[in-house]
This record gives sequence, structure tokens and C-alpha cells, in this order.
Amino acid sequence: MEQTTRDAALAPRTLKHIRSTAKRLARSGRIRGMDVEDIAQDLFLDLWRRCSAFDPSRASFPTFADRIIAHRAASLTASTPRMQLARRQIGIDDPVDGPDGCTLADTLSDPAAPGELDHGLALDLRRFIESLSPALQRCCAIMTEPNIRLAATQAGTHRSSLYENARRLRKRAEEAGLGIYVAGPRQNSITAGRCLA
Repeated sequence: MEQTTRDAALAPRTLKHIRSTAKRLARSGRIRGMDVEDIAQDLFLDLWRRCSAFDPSRASFPTFADRIIAHRAASLTASTPRMQLARRQIGIDDPVDGPDGCTLADTLSDPAAPGELDHGLALDLRRFIESLSPALQRCCAIMTEPNIRLAATQAGTHRSSLYENARRLRKRAEEAGLGIYVAGPRQNSITAGRCLA
């Protein structure tokens, strides 16, 4: 019985009803933070969870599905104190409940803050660059510019010598162990991507 009930939940009529209900709820704007796909997924998941409660002696599955979808839509749009608390938006500079009176921005970690790996990379790079000759240090400075051609011209360096120095830099960086900060190759095999004859 459960298999046929689950199949009925996937019926085109039921899925169409879920999509149309989700579109209607999204247009109403009563469910903050959820778009059409989120609402449709929530409605379907609720129906899927309740499929085991279907009793064919009481109603047909389409009627059962319509009632489940209608009840879930009503509970999603209901304005209960718990739902109001869950959907409450707090400004980043608004004070957060607590004895110290700090703001939400004070309690959140900065995603752009450098991590342990970033600190290690900065230290290793500083040591590496300090160990280079002035010509290779100048090459590093040019390579960090957004327009390498213009930076090479301004420094009075020909591009061919710049790229030769870049090859030397790459080799020295690998010898210095800076390769651990670079992601490995995406293909592991020499023959990857090639058709063997």
C-alpha cells in the first residue's frame, strides 16, 4: 500500500497542485525567506512524510493530498508567536539580547578574516620574497599588477625576460615548499582526457 501511496504523491496532478500553491504563496509575500522552489519543496516533503497516514476507506489520495497541502500552506502562513520569533529579522547593528549590549555584528565572525592557513602563507611568502634577488623581487611586483604588460613597460623590462624570470620564480617557489598552498592538478593521470588508439 505504501508504494502505491508514494507513487500517487509523485503523480503529475499532485505535483502541479503543489507548484501552483507554492506560486500563490510566494506571490502573497507572507512567507519571508522562501521562494517558490523552497515552498514547493516544503509542501511536497510534508505530503511525503504523511503518506503513511493515508486511509483509502476515508477518501481518495488526491483529496488526501489536497487537504495535506492546504493545511501545510495554512501553517506556513500562520502568524504564531513561535513563527514570528523564527522569522524576526534583526539588523546587523541592532543590539542583541544580553547583558553586555553588543550588536549582532559583534557576535558574528568575519568570513573575510584571514585564517591560520592564510597567516602561514603570508609568513612563508614574506620569507621567500626576502630571499630573492632584486631582479626577481621586481618580477614579483610586476606579476602582482593587474596589467602585466603595462607594468613591465613601466619597469623597463621586456616581456620575454619577465616570463623567463617567472619560470625561475615558480621553480624556486616549489623548491622552497610553497607548493603546499597550491591546489593539486584536477587530472591525476597523464592520459586523462586523451583517447587511446
